[in-house]
Amino acid sequence: MKKLFITLSILFSFSIITAQEEFNGMWNNEGSEYIKTILASEYKVLNVYNTSFEEYQIIAEEIDKCDKNKFTTSLYNPSNGYSVKIEYTLTDANTITCISSGDLNEKYTLTRLY
Repeated sequence: MKKLFITLSILFSFSIITAQEEFNGMWNNEGSEYIKTILASEYKVLNVYNTSFEEYQIIAEEIDKCDKNKFTTSLYNPSNGYSVKIEYTLTDANTITCISSGDLNEKYTLTRLY
C-alpha cells in the first residue's frame, strides 16, 4: 500500500510539472500593442516578456507561482509606475485567460501567435 501511494504521488507530481511547456510561445491580446512572450521548459515557466515595437520597450514579469495549468506573475513598469499581479490560466492549446489585479483589475484573453 505504501509503494502504491508513493508511485501515485510521483505520477501526479510529474503530470503537474510537465504541463508548463504548453505555455511556451508568443501571445497577443486583441487591442494591445504588446506581444507577450512566454518561455517555458517542460518543468516550469522560465520567463515572461512584454514587447512593444511601437514604444520600443520590453517589460519583464517576475514569476511568483506555478501550478499545473496556471501561473502567477508580478509586472512593474518603471516608466509609469504601473504595477499588477497577473494570473495566467491555460484554457486550451491556443488560448490563455488572464486575470490582473493592482493598478489594473480586468480579465482578458491571450491568443497564440506562434
